[in-house]
Amino acid sequence: MSRPSRFHAFALLLSVFVLPHALLGQTGVIRGKVTSAAGGPLAAVSVTVDATSLRAITNDQGEYELRGVPAGATTVRARLLGYVAQASRVSVAAGDAAQQNFVMAQQAIALSPVSVVVGSHARHTAAEELAVPVDVIPSEVLAQQGTTETSQILAAVSPSVNFPHQSVTDATDIARPFTLRGLSPDQTLVLINGWRRRQMAVVNTFAYGMPAGSSGVDMNAIPASAIDRVELLRDGASAQYGSDAIAGVVNVVLKEGKFDPFVNTTTGRYIPRDYHDDGTTVDVNGGWGLGLGRGSFTLFGQFMDRQPTNRAWADTYAGSFTPDSVNSIGQVIVKRNPMPNPDYHWGDGLEKDAITMANLRLPLNDAGTGELYAFGGYSHREGAGQGYFRYDNDTRNWPEMYPAGFLPEFHPAVRDYSAAGGYRALAGGWSLDLGVSFGHNDFAYNLRNTLNESLGPCFDPANPCAPNAPGVANKTSFFAGRLTRAEVVTGLNASREVHVGLPAPLSVAAGAAYRRERYQIERGEVASYINGGHLPQDSATGDSSVIGGSQVFPGFAPSNESNSTRSNLAAYLDLETNLTPKLLANGAARFEHYSDFGSLVTGKGALRFQPSRRVTLRAAVSNGFRAPGLGQIHFSKVVTNVIAGQPVQVGIFPVADSAARLLGSQPLKAERSFNLSGGVALSPRDNVTFTADVFRITITHRILLSATFQDSTTLATLASGGFTGIGAIQYFTNGLSTRTSGIDLTGDVRVPAGAGVLQLTGAFNYTKNQITNVAALPAQLATESSLIDSITYIAITAERPDWRATVTPQYTVGRFHALARASYYGKFSSAQPGYCDLCRDNYGSKTLFDAEFGYQFDRINLALGVRNLFDTYPDQPKSLTDISTGGDCTITLGTCAKDYNNNFGTFPWAAASPFGYNGRYVYARLETTLTR
Repeated sequence: MSRPSRFHAFALLLSVFVLPHALLGQTGVIRGKVTSAAGGPLAAVSVTVDATSLRAITNDQGEYELRGVPAGATTVRARLLGYVAQASRVSVAAGDAAQQNFVMAQQAIALSPVSVVVGSHARHTAAEELAVPVDVIPSEVLAQQGTTETSQILAAVSPSVNFPHQSVTDATDIARPFTLRGLSPDQTLVLINGWRRRQMAVVNTFAYGMPAGSSGVDMNAIPASAIDRVELLRDGASAQYGSDAIAGVVNVVLKEGKFDPFVNTTTGRYIPRDYHDDGTTVDVNGGWGLGLGRGSFTLFGQFMDRQPTNRAWADTYAGSFTPDSVNSIGQVIVKRNPMPNPDYHWGDGLEKDAITMANLRLPLNDAGTGELYAFGGYSHREGAGQGYFRYDNDTRNWPEMYPAGFLPEFHPAVRDYSAAGGYRALAGGWSLDLGVSFGHNDFAYNLRNTLNESLGPCFDPANPCAPNAPGVANKTSFFAGRLTRAEVVTGLNASREVHVGLPAPLSVAAGAAYRRERYQIERGEVASYINGGHLPQDSATGDSSVIGGSQVFPGFAPSNESNSTRSNLAAYLDLETNLTPKLLANGAARFEHYSDFGSLVTGKGALRFQPSRRVTLRAAVSNGFRAPGLGQIHFSKVVTNVIAGQPVQVGIFPVADSAARLLGSQPLKAERSFNLSGGVALSPRDNVTFTADVFRITITHRILLSATFQDSTTLATLASGGFTGIGAIQYFTNGLSTRTSGIDLTGDVRVPAGAGVLQLTGAFNYTKNQITNVAALPAQLATESSLIDSITYIAITAERPDWRATVTPQYTVGRFHALARASYYGKFSSAQPGYCDLCRDNYGSKTLFDAEFGYQFDRINLALGVRNLFDTYPDQPKSLTDISTGGDCTITLGTCAKDYNNNFGTFPWAAASPFGYNGRYVYARLETTLTR
């Protein structure tokens, strides 16, 4: 039995043995009131019932009502940001009503980042109280997206987030970052429980949907079961949280407290119309909240097995074999050769994840004026991604090793582990937080189903045959090296309210942090990078063009190795107060000093004006900067890229490398940004909320990979300096200035509908990215056309949709719950994977529809759903531009841009599609709470 079949059998057995015990029964009602410790009503409190999707929000009088509560004993929880969460065991009889009131005290540790909405260091009880736009996404909403991939969830719930699906992009097939407001992944700061999350070790060298040369945070190393909520700050916040918060901040808050163990199982499969069903995914995650003295210790785990998808069309070329007959939708009609067909892979790769996380909070006294806290986790992930197929008669193949050709495969192992802990206390009227965090991410480049052309057709270790590599035989799998990124952060934060003669107390927050970063490149095994000098298969004489290193990704060589460190010292001051009962003012300043880039001060100011209870106006202005990442400073590699249909060895060099200096590279500078934003929030009724926010972000000295320089003069210059064996070069540069502007709209309406409740939420985003300046080429590259090429230009300005929107109606009645979702993706453009100056193709807008239906049994919530209900795909490449002349290829009879972008018919769907190209996905989710 295959692995997917075993998982399906397990899920079926689970249903057979568990569901009969989940009796339908009748339901009851729980109602009550939530007040503060002072006796006043608390509005906007979230009241939930464990192991159900039931949720109510208190009104202005603090009242709530929960209908459809399963008969028997159940746990009811009340949560409000800035207050100590409450839980109570309540018994309700079928057809009856029970009363449960809550009294909530404010958090004794005011600085605890877990109890404060990101966006302000002052105490707030709801995002609506802030002067900047913040989305608070609770775990109940995260669970309803039909996936446990955190980045994909963020893109589904927030149109400001883009999460392109990668294929044939080396490491980015496995390590896929997200972007916010169309900027680079490394221009969004990610926090966990308020502590900085380090970026991945991988540098995106030619990812779709984002500019090359960036690094992002691996959100999928956080188990879905551990997340209590995600706070998404859509505003620049460098002065408050860190220099790289140019686009905004994502804060992941972990669950805490004592709760029964729970297990969630999700299984699904793609069911597209013109392909075989594939992509079976099984995800099992859970957690347990243990009481520990006055505090709690929570444990979480997740295991995911995702089988690959493939949307490639069959190949009409077969090397030296007779081609297969292929129909108009890429299916083989008559098989005529031993080659696999489709021979290419265009879709998601295999992925297997094992992820853990723990969270500890331990108050040291009954008053809660001192506590220890700690959290951390470990994840091990393995995945697969493919390159371009090598035919049997390709000069890069040895038929003795692969008689029918081969499709080289990445099979990396990704480790991620972290730990943070500290002490919070009240002392002298100050809330103090002293802690330290450590994070490590490494990416091992393991390659399979490949070879090193230069080592010849000799793969017996006892009989190697490469003249320049004595004792080194060819192989079909390689360890090609490892990238490692690690950070240690020590921080002290303090806050209090002081009276300085203003109408309201002044909230003062100050802190300092010291960060140590490390970035390391480890060489691969010798066979992965050496040029053995064996003659190519079609050469009877010497041929200097033989390519060394493992196919698809030559291993990191000793010359690429790096082990670099740097330190950062930062201090900030954040002030906030109500200047009048209706006007809130916030100001922040931050000083940062990098050991390799010097010092800079950033600032932020924000105002929130509330002329009435129903109307709020807000505005903010800030500046920021982002120092070059260590990867951008030290990453060095030769990669195989397919440019205009031809494989080219592209050298990616740091600016300090002699090859880059030979071509006029300059030391990297920090990026500078300036943010302006303004918005309004309207609540015409208690159950209706609308927000609108406009923004403008300008960035100078933006860091990215340069164009691919490869004209004859450039290659001659490199050869004169002793750099041979490469066909093109790129290096990092501060070559751009950009302007990003747009608008965010959100709406939320919650109304009674028959016997149940209907909630309608919507979000809309328009973001326009423009390049305002491109630096001049250095004199050494005068024969090249520009410091950036059209691929980079399009990647920054047009490879993400300018227009994004989602609308989600959700209905709950008794034990039944259902939702529908429409997701709109606007037009976009791309010049990949053709990768040539005239390869631009334009793709139309699409709307995808999702649906989910669920039923709450006594202790089990069962949901069935479908993503992309109507099996919608992006457009196919269609440009008829002649890539040589710029004319119409049907007239010039040249090569069309679409032929390079669809790899001559084998890559049928837009590479940079913001929603991928896998088609319809059907899933089932089972959530259950276990009785201890």
